[in-house]
Amino acid sequence: MAWQVFRQHNQQSLSIGMEPNVAVHTTRFLVANDDPAHIGTSEDSWNVFNSIKAQTAPFDEIEALGTRLALGTIDGGLAQFIVEDIRVETHPDRANTYIVTSTARGPIVGVAPFRGVKTSLQSSERKVSQYIKPALTPTSSFPPNGTIAWPPTTLISNGTVTNIMGTPFIRTVRQELFRVEFIVNDTNSGLGYTNVPANITEDLLKRNSAQFAGYAAGTVLFQSYERRYVSDSVSMDVYTFLYDEWYHLEQVPMRNPVDGSIWADTTISVGGSTMKATARAVWYQAYPDTAAFHTAGVILPTEVLDILSNPKPAWP
Repeated sequence: MAWQVFRQHNQQSLSIGMEPNVAVHTTRFLVANDDPAHIGTSEDSWNVFNSIKAQTAPFDEIEALGTRLALGTIDGGLAQFIVEDIRVETHPDRANTYIVTSTARGPIVGVAPFRGVKTSLQSSERKVSQYIKPALTPTSSFPPNGTIAWPPTTLISNGTVTNIMGTPFIRTVRQELFRVEFIVNDTNSGLGYTNVPANITEDLLKRNSAQFAGYAAGTVLFQSYERRYVSDSVSMDVYTFLYDEWYHLEQVPMRNPVDGSIWADTTISVGGSTMKATARAVWYQAYPDTAAFHTAGVILPTEVLDILSNPKPAWP
């Protein structure tokens, strides 16, 4: 008889957890050669491995290194396991008989009952030149959603002058750095997701056109996108957003068209003295473009957007 391979179904094991933990699938095979010419001799384990690598019958019963455990069209979950380790051991009681242990691993996407989406929040700040302290009520000094064309046609209104002789106060504007992380199968980015964005980076450096993740329209900037590999075919996609309480706006003072000096057109009382100041300043928006971050398929798939608004698992 020639070589024979037997899959030991009663010696399989599976360990699988929540995303993005790596799942492990282990299978044992019995490989034997009953040819009388081999009795009393010993085959080299390296030769057994090479036969598995070559996938010649009957060794093609054992998945080779780097192959998947199933076709994606048959089982999209099992297909995400990739064979990463093959161990060949001689049988303790029989010559020319080997125990082959095949171990397949992989972060499995879309199999767990809820997704392994991670979020992080970090407080931050930026310094701005404040010529006029913006009013919030009863009428806001900010343009609607922080959107204003350049050059602007109106001055900043309804605020309080906060400069002396055109020298602005330095104000700290509150910011928040907000990150969203989730795993993606690079060979099939739609695996486990619906409404997958076609081109993620085209909306970089745009602001949110409507409320997103609890933040008001215009305040959130899609700052960066990172793809960090966690296995050969699975990456951790990291989206970084930046909230800014000033809508990412800057104040620009008007200058006298005659001599180019800052236009000191008003006065304020400081320490009992009357000082010249400028009330002529305009808004400048460095990020004028917006996108519908809240709409599935624009920058985030449906399942990720859902978790941002409805954390899983729900509190009982």
